[in-house]
Amino acid sequence: MKKLNYLLSTPGKFHNIEVAKVLLKKNQLVKIVSGWPWFKLKNENIPKNFKINREVIKNFDKPILKKAGFLVLKSNFFDKAIMKTSVISDEFRNRYLSNKRKPNFFKGKIVVFEGPEDYHKRINDKKLNIDEYTILVIRNCGPVGYPGSAEVVNMQPPNHLLKKGIKSLPCLGDGRQSGTSESPSILNISPESAVGGTLAILKNNDYISIDLKKREVKLIVSSKEINRRRKNLKKIKLDNQTPWQELSRKFVGQLSSGACLEFAVNYDNIIKSKGLPRDSH
Repeated sequence: MKKLNYLLSTPGKFHNIEVAKVLLKKNQLVKIVSGWPWFKLKNENIPKNFKINREVIKNFDKPILKKAGFLVLKSNFFDKAIMKTSVISDEFRNRYLSNKRKPNFFKGKIVVFEGPEDYHKRINDKKLNIDEYTILVIRNCGPVGYPGSAEVVNMQPPNHLLKKGIKSLPCLGDGRQSGTSESPSILNISPESAVGGTLAILKNNDYISIDLKKREVKLIVSSKEINRRRKNLKKIKLDNQTPWQELSRKFVGQLSSGACLEFAVNYDNIIKSKGLPRDSH
């Protein structure tokens, strides 16, 4: 990380330029990133004796990991979610994704938590009967349910499984997770449960299937039962602890569209469209 930090800093600017030129050539930059004049990079001169550090910055055609990144998933209880596939360990793949008849597919019962506090309180409750094939679900953690959207979807297994060497379980939720997390969770579920998303109807001991080939997640109950549960769904009461939470909840969008303040698009490129805003001392 120390080497990477240097290479992407001002002293290592030639690495920045080289990486950007490769991305431009490969058509990987489809939009100009705010604050970085990508369009000027084509005319930047790199010294002839410059050599890019391949120990840290790999060649585009020889990546650290092929087919890394995210999958965009759909479901009968959400519109969109993502899964971080680059962190699927051999242990996780062997346990859940190695069925010879149906590879990259698994099915399991779920245990549902109503937020991180509920998770920490009950994860070691033996009555939940959590085993190595249980799928952990957490909700009320999206941009409205938990302003800012909490990094809590990557839930740790209960202690009795950790003692057996099981370090991760399949996890699913409407919040986020840290970019450094090694958990291959299904996260950013949209719409979130706090705004009436169908994630809110899931119950303990329901079964869901996850098919990475089809990029599809299914709640294994009938459409009739899904409609019945949705009809009986009660909207949760949100308790604003600060004026900023109230403001955010009123205007924020879902994670599928970036969880931005929805009116903020009116202020895109404000220097050009509106001029330099007045400064307040």
